[in-house]
Amino acid sequence: MISNEKKHLDLSAVLESDMCIGCGACTMADRSLTLELSPDSLIYQPDGLGNPAAAAVCPAISVDFDHLHEKVFPGSEVTGHGVVERVVLAQSTNEERNLKASSGGLIKEMLRQLLSRDDVDGILALDEISGLDYRVRLISRSDEIDELPGSIYHAVPLDDTLRLLSETQGRFVVVGIPCQLEGMYNYIFECDPDLVNRISFTVGLLCGWLYSHHAVEAISQYKRIDSQKIEKISYRGSGPVGKLQITTPGKTTAIGRRVDFGYQVAFDRSFNAPRCHLCINHSNFLADVVVGDAWLPSTVTTRTGISLVTCRTTEASDLINELEQNGSIVVAEASVDDITESQTRRVVFGDFAYAYAEHLDRIDSHHPAMIGPNRPFTELRPEEEAVFFHKELVRKRELQAHQRYRFLWWRKATKELPRHLRRYWSWFVVRVLRIKSLTGTRQEISRSSLKSFK
Repeated sequence: MISNEKKHLDLSAVLESDMCIGCGACTMADRSLTLELSPDSLIYQPDGLGNPAAAAVCPAISVDFDHLHEKVFPGSEVTGHGVVERVVLAQSTNEERNLKASSGGLIKEMLRQLLSRDDVDGILALDEISGLDYRVRLISRSDEIDELPGSIYHAVPLDDTLRLLSETQGRFVVVGIPCQLEGMYNYIFECDPDLVNRISFTVGLLCGWLYSHHAVEAISQYKRIDSQKIEKISYRGSGPVGKLQITTPGKTTAIGRRVDFGYQVAFDRSFNAPRCHLCINHSNFLADVVVGDAWLPSTVTTRTGISLVTCRTTEASDLINELEQNGSIVVAEASVDDITESQTRRVVFGDFAYAYAEHLDRIDSHHPAMIGPNRPFTELRPEEEAVFFHKELVRKRELQAHQRYRFLWWRKATKELPRHLRRYWSWFVVRVLRIKSLTGTRQEISRSSLKSFK
């Protein structure tokens, strides 16, 4: 089982291991701290060690999911997928919204509906400032919602969520990634329990991993882009998979996410924030409703993408019904099995993350202490896989720190190429050929049931 539950007096272990994800909980618990972009890891982290209060709320130190589930969803049954009321596939009927969002446009439809309610005073969501600079801001008008960016893959500071909740009277919808909500609730229930009354509803993202700025630096080098002149970056859009688009003065470079080899190198998992490799909460256990890409065989051929939606509360399910009844979305019923199929059980049940945490225990290296409701269903990956991964990760992060991105390109093209090609073959067999349906391993959602989807 996972250990590493010693009492931390400060954030030294987090900083030494680069486990910070920039949620900002520590900066609220210890007001002497601010988040800064580390010049080495190129992820956001506090500028000091902080005090015991900062350590007590840090989700890179520990997350007590049993406690948080009792607080956030009192009396609800917790399954291996967390609290689940309903699972659906859904898509906005607004095609322009779909194409901008890539995966169905559901979040913006939800936010528009929620903002129209009398008991909602605003939305706290990440917005683009310029270039790679994004900040959480308060949205109070419906016309601002469509101006919000789509998926953001690079590291961003998320501390303004708690600050705005603390400083602004009213009730708000919070949009966040899993570790962001972990930090938010860690702080609230440890330091300021009344603050929970300012949260009207939470919209969570199925996490698509968080990348250090090294990923942006690498792809910029491969495409001969001056990263210091980036005016805008868009990771998705124009279809389910979409393209990475980087805008510099007078030029926009479009990069295919599925087939461009440079993209595959720069957004290799080794460029993730280190805590991502240990995350067992990609499914966002603490959000009222969770939205992400439906990576299913039945959705492969869709033109504008489809959202996989997990409703964790009756209110979330009612929201889906409202949107369907007023014609804003189309809906098809799904199941928790579709969550696993879409995201893979490695992600949903933490098969690798728990195994990797055990390996870090064996070598006495820091990792966040957290056991999610998915742990009883975990099929731990072999120890040798975790050992090999860690050795590779340490080496690749050293290369990144020295900006040897070209070397990493050649490494992927030679030593790692067979593994890279196997991953593509697996995607093709499972998602395109629907091999699980052909062999009777799984009954996929029929494409005919999605006939109203674009």
